[in-house]
Amino acid sequence: MRIAHLASEVMPFSKTGGLADVAGALPPALAALGHEVTVVAPGHRPTLKDTLPGEPRGEVSALGLSARLNVLMHRGVRVVLLDCPTLYVRPALYSLPDGDFPDNSVRFAFFARAALAALAKLGGVEVVHAHDWQAALAPLLLRHDGQVRFGLQGAKSVLTIHNLAYQGVFPPWVLEACGLPRELFTMDLLEFYGQVSFLKGGLVSADALTTVSPTYAKEILTPAFGCRLEGILDGRRDRLFGILNGLDLEEWDPGRDPYLELPYGADDVDEGKRAARELLAAETGVGGGRRPLLGMVSRLAEQKGADLLAAVLDDIVAMGFDLVVLGTGERRYEEAMRAAEAAHQGRVAVLTRFDERLAHRIYAASDLFLMPSRYEPCGLGQMIAMRYGTLPVVNRTGGLADTVVDVSQDGGTGFVLEELTPAELVATLSRAHELLAEPTKLADVRERAMARDFSWKASAREYVKLYEQLTG
Repeated sequence: MRIAHLASEVMPFSKTGGLADVAGALPPALAALGHEVTVVAPGHRPTLKDTLPGEPRGEVSALGLSARLNVLMHRGVRVVLLDCPTLYVRPALYSLPDGDFPDNSVRFAFFARAALAALAKLGGVEVVHAHDWQAALAPLLLRHDGQVRFGLQGAKSVLTIHNLAYQGVFPPWVLEACGLPRELFTMDLLEFYGQVSFLKGGLVSADALTTVSPTYAKEILTPAFGCRLEGILDGRRDRLFGILNGLDLEEWDPGRDPYLELPYGADDVDEGKRAARELLAAETGVGGGRRPLLGMVSRLAEQKGADLLAAVLDDIVAMGFDLVVLGTGERRYEEAMRAAEAAHQGRVAVLTRFDERLAHRIYAASDLFLMPSRYEPCGLGQMIAMRYGTLPVVNRTGGLADTVVDVSQDGGTGFVLEELTPAELVATLSRAHELLAEPTKLADVRERAMARDFSWKASAREYVKLYEQLTG
């Protein structure tokens, strides 16, 4: 089949989070199954002096703007980067510290239109697979714009929800600037509590909807997780599928990790983790002793349980753990973490930045990986941690529930909180501390965790089944 993926960020060309990982790994997995796969993404670059990879293959126009098509092959996939400096030469992808870019509605309305025009120009596809709100207008345009339909005749659309909380909601006066006719501003299409919702437009228009884990597909049908869209999703539950994300095993492989001084596998995990700890301790000043090391690589936000961690930081240190936290987020949580670092020098290190190299080293060096998210559509951190022999400590939600089995059960690979409270987190970490003190049991759990198959192969096959159902 000829399949196109539309995503606002794609590894290794641009990244702010897990969406880029998925958009960078799923298409090559589909190509490996024998399909012809194209990825279209904005050509993000920080300055005009930075050049985009690829060869020019013409231009497309929309909304009074044009984009040059930079085309290249990457891991068996044709990648099309839309080079439109007016919209995509920015110091960041979506926002600055003081807020989102005010023209984000036009930036991503243009992305959807230009991506569809590029696909038509390059020969068409059978399936257009859009990701999150930034690409969600693509299914809407395929269904309601005659010119777009003519250019991509017969193409079916899929919309994947990576995080329902991000919906692309804008004031109604963006309609004209985004080339959206007023007749689309109805309760059945784009209108959402008096605003325009790109995501809603995609949800009601796509031929199929997917989420990034089976449990999250069920959760978003409830008021607790539905973000005011549960009614719409419930009405389309026969078109809603939960397919667990995979993990890019080329990027996340402790046996070939370029950021580790001593790569390792299941047979020499102790030696490898010890070397990683020494490397991390030399850089952060934490983790050099014999105390168990707790790692966290995350946005510092309430969704990720940052408030929970802040509430029990003193208890964690008192229990005998060292702690390394890498991530940025809400100022109040960054300040709470820095206060803990000052209060527990040599025991707590907090690095408020994005650092891919350091993230790899934290996954490898840590004994436990903390991920107490209030909700987690899929999550990659827990999968990465297990692959590196680091046992995850997670809340029972979304993809965390689908991937981590508590050590109290057969096949256990981590620790699962029964409720999201400070007391339960402390109790769970206490259980974990006991296991870490028993080398034989710990080795068994680590071996099971590292043996888990999180490759994209199985997930890619599930997507192919869905595409085949849609295309007949």
